Amino acid sequence: MSDQVQTEPPIRDSVLLIPGLCGTYRELGAIPKVLEDSGYHVAIAEIPGYADNKGPINWVDWLNELESQYMALAESSNSVMIVGLSMGATLALKLAQRHDDIDGVVLLSPVLRYDGWSTPFYHGLIRLAYWIGFRNWSWREKAPYGIANPELRKRVQKAVEKGDPSEVGAAFISARHMSAAQSLMHEVRLWLGHVHSPLLAIHAVDDETAAPRNTEEILLRISSETRRVIWLGDSYHIITVDNEREVVVNETNRFLDDCRQRALSKGSFRERARTLRMKDRRS
Repeated sequence: MSDQVQTEPPIRDSVLLIPGLCGTYRELGAIPKVLEDSGYHVAIAEIPGYADNKGPINWVDWLNELESQYMALAESSNSVMIVGLSMGATLALKLAQRHDDIDGVVLLSPVLRYDGWSTPFYHGLIRLAYWIGFRNWSWREKAPYGIANPELRKRVQKAVEKGDPSEVGAAFISARHMSAAQSLMHEVRLWLGHVHSPLLAIHAVDDETAAPRNTEEILLRISSETRRVIWLGDSYHIITVDNEREVVVNETNRFLDDCRQRALSKGSFRERARTLRMKDRRS
């Protein structure tokens, strides 16, 4: 009988990317490729019902699915970091509230409230209308579509008018998705103090969807020892593809590199602690 050779899974540094609500990988711009070129194993979260209508549309199921994907990465990785865009950043915060062992969290245009300068005054009534029973409607993306760059905005507008997905995600977001997002934001606001992972937030000061106070509140209330913020002055909500996309990519990559080094140091310390134990002279 031949001996079976058991091979351990490769040790890697992984990054789990979370697009926005009803969004796709296109929203993430150059981030996936740049991170892969930097040696990371990159996974883009696929959450049924979050990105489409082919699964449960509630934040608890979204979080459970995201958690299972995170745990799968953690089993074969030296470090795991999370990067979320828009509502994906909000979902990343919720995961970090549940897992304080995440090695780093990057929030790109995080949303605790829809309160940007282009948000209509009646938006706050959406959740009430939904629970009353008005549910057969969809939220249509409108100008400026999260984009400050005029050329890209024109291209996005053409896609939205055709009802096609674009760099800013789906052209329409259902009432069920909007209600689930409202519930998620409420839940995340309640438990911000439970976030302990190193955290970087990048936010545009002219974000038309989520005002800068969203990031300010996060940084004020989380418990992370390492917390950084970068403010952008020439972008709107979808900062990954807008005028300062290079800044977003480079700063995200730099922060993740720092997190990777910290995780490597912690891993080395744990290995030393197991092998270099002091002898108890009382025995």
